[in-house]
Order: sequence, then structure tokens, then C-alpha cells
Amino acid sequence: MPAMETIFITLFWILFVFRYFRTVVGIFTFVFYAPKPIRSNPAHNSMDVTVVIPTTFKSEEEFAHCLKNVIAELPAAVIVVTSNANVPLISEMCSVMCYANVTVLGVDKLNKRVQMTKALKQVKTNIVVFADDDVFWPSGYLVRLLAVFDDPETGAGGTRQRVRRNPGTFIGIFNFLGIGYLERRAWNNICTNAIDGSLSTLSGRTAAYRTEILQKPALYKWLEHQTDDDKCLTRYVYSHGWRITIQSDPRAVLETTLEDNHKFLSQCMRWARGHWRGNNTVMQKETYWRSTRYWWGLYVIYVSSVACISAILYDGMLFMLLRGAVHGSDYAHTAYISLVAWILFSKVVKMIPHFLRHPQDMMYIPVMILFSYLHGFINIYACCTTSNTAWGGQSIASLEKPRAQNEEVVPLLRNATTGAEVCPEPRLGRMIFGGDYFSSSPAPAPRYIDLYA
Repeated sequence: MPAMETIFITLFWILFVFRYFRTVVGIFTFVFYAPKPIRSNPAHNSMDVTVVIPTTFKSEEEFAHCLKNVIAELPAAVIVVTSNANVPLISEMCSVMCYANVTVLGVDKLNKRVQMTKALKQVKTNIVVFADDDVFWPSGYLVRLLAVFDDPETGAGGTRQRVRRNPGTFIGIFNFLGIGYLERRAWNNICTNAIDGSLSTLSGRTAAYRTEILQKPALYKWLEHQTDDDKCLTRYVYSHGWRITIQSDPRAVLETTLEDNHKFLSQCMRWARGHWRGNNTVMQKETYWRSTRYWWGLYVIYVSSVACISAILYDGMLFMLLRGAVHGSDYAHTAYISLVAWILFSKVVKMIPHFLRHPQDMMYIPVMILFSYLHGFINIYACCTTSNTAWGGQSIASLEKPRAQNEEVVPLLRNATTGAEVCPEPRLGRMIFGGDYFSSSPAPAPRYIDLYA
């Protein structure tokens, strides 16, 4: 082989292995990694847990559904933190749904870290679980999540996540792209965590922590000055010598919703900025990421991730090097086809579990591949604009206002509590005459005007 062709093929294999070695290892890890077992005498049960839900109360239906699933897991306490303006309304909702062990707290300005801090000060259990208001836990979720704490070195843990698929045979493109995003993330998290315990970010959609790690005044002050909720807690746990464990049990897969319209692109931009911003902070201020303990995470999260900045540029470079090495040879055509086949396989393999559940979604494979290349440009732009911390999907200021007032309250509560058991007796300050909350007649006074004016 001539000297230049030797150089081309050598560079090709170096770049190919650098990018795809983790894919090959990840396939075997994902297939053979065993979930954390449920012991007959676990270290913790649901009565050791306080669930904290920092909510913007954007969707009353999602919040009510989330709260109902959380209560069904029988935690010792639930603390909901929202804007001061919506504390009376959420308190009324909890009362209508007969939730006696729910405490509702308020803050002046919606900020997840501030909300978390306010709730942490009230926690009296050994474990605190933070849950977003748009997650849906399956039955038995909490006991499987708590299994990670049977390891005394584990300070925090999470589970697999999945985007809720819209009803119907065929779904929208953005719903599918959201599904693909979390399927790939779940794959990556399980694989890196299974090998050496490393994790890029413990997702705050639902994350459990030993209370002793977080319930410190110094942390409260530090947390409120951070810019990334999930990433900063992840590095805090690691930097204090604790492990983070992902429960991969398929029976403990929480569902959530993402924007299923063009706003999904704004979410992707926000996540990409948070990724770069968080990783840069870790690499500048921490040392655990480059320790021998997390050797696989060093390669996958911090080194080889540069290959994912722009897939179209990286794949284009691979083709150029391959062409320089085999152009004009008898096997050039086979080499090109093989590279294309591998690249396509690598983009689809993480979605195979979803396609086995919903084979009709395979029609979106071309869209998924095109979006993977588009996401490279999102990554590049996000890397150049990391200082932008805008939410991207919703207006926080508008969510700090009361969701309903006076005559709007009862319709909103009726809509939110559809399918929930409603208490038959009068609750809180609402004076009623009749058999139950919604069919009864309100007393002449006082009405909601005193609570929500």
C-alpha cells in the first residue's frame, strides 16, 4: 500500500475507533447489565422518603396526575413548592383530592433551585426525592428506586426515563424526536453508569438523594447561585465522594412529556447549552471526572463527546479519509457501503427497544437521521452561546401569576382532578351545601374571592 494511502487508512481507523468504540461497548453493556435487585430487607422503604415537587403549575392536569402517582407510592411526606400566588389553589386541589400529607410552600420568584432549597429545609426523612411536575411514575416505582441505596456508598440515584407516546397509531414528528432524545440518553446513562459508576448528569425529572448530603446551610447558599439544576447537584455528589447509581429495571421507567411542536427545538438548544456549560464547569472546578475511578466516563463523557459536536463534519471526515485510502481499488464500493451501513446502524441501535414496542414508528427513521445531523449545528451554536440561560420553552414570569381566580377556580379544579377521588366533605375555606365538592352549591359567602382576589 502506498505511503499516502497508509496514512489515510491509519487516520481513518483512529477516528473510527475513537468515535464508535463506545457504541460497541455500550451495546453489550445495555444488553447484559442487570438491574438492582429488590432485597427482602431493603435499607430503606417509602416511609423513609420525602418527595419534593418544584412546580411552575403550567398544566394543572399533568400536575394532578403526577401528584396522584406520587401519593400512590406512599411516601412519608410530599412537599410542593410553587409561586406564592398559586399556593392557595394547589392547597385546595390537594384538599379536594384528599391528600393530607402534602405541604404546599411558596416562593416570590419561580426558580427551581430556590424552590428545592426551601423544601429541603423542611425534610425530616433520610431520603429526599425530587420530582418534576410532568413525570408519571409506574406502580412500584419508589421501592425500585430505593434499591440503589442498599449500597452504602451510593449517595444519589435515578431510573430510566421515557417520553410519553401520544395516543394513536401514528404520532407527530416532534413527539417521536422527543422519544428518541430520552431513549438515547437512557441508553448512554445506563452504559456509563454500569461500567464505572460515572454519569454526565443525574436528571432532575426524578432524582433521589440521601438527605444528609444536601441538608446543609452551605449548600443552600451555593445552590441558589448556580445556573444548572441537575448538573450542579450531580457534581456536588461526586465531588463529596459519593456514588450515583441508575436503576435500570424496566419496571421502574418513568414517563414524561416534552414539547411536541417547534418549541422542542428550543428545548434542545437549552439542553445543549446546559451540557457545555456544565461540563466546562466540572472540568474547571472538579477533579473526580479525570480520576481512575471514572475512567470510562472520562472517555465517553468528556473526551469522545467532541466527536458528537457535529456528526455531519465527523462523518464527512471519515468518508474523505476512506476515499483517500481505497479510491480506485477493487473493494472501494464495498468499503463505502460498509461505512454507510455502520453509521446508519449506530444511529438506530439505541432506538431498537422503542421500535420493538412500536414498530410503526420505524417510518420516522429518515427523520431521526436527518435530525441527528441538524443537532450537530445546534451543538455548535449552543457551544458558542453558553452564557444564554433562557428557559426556551415557557415564560416563567407569566407562570408566577395566579392560574385561576374566583369563578375560574372550580372549573380548573374539576379539570385537574378528573379521574381522582374527590373528598365528599367541605374542605378548607369553601362553604358548600350538597353531597360533594363539585355537585354542591356554594354558600352565599365567603366565596373564593377572599382567597384568590
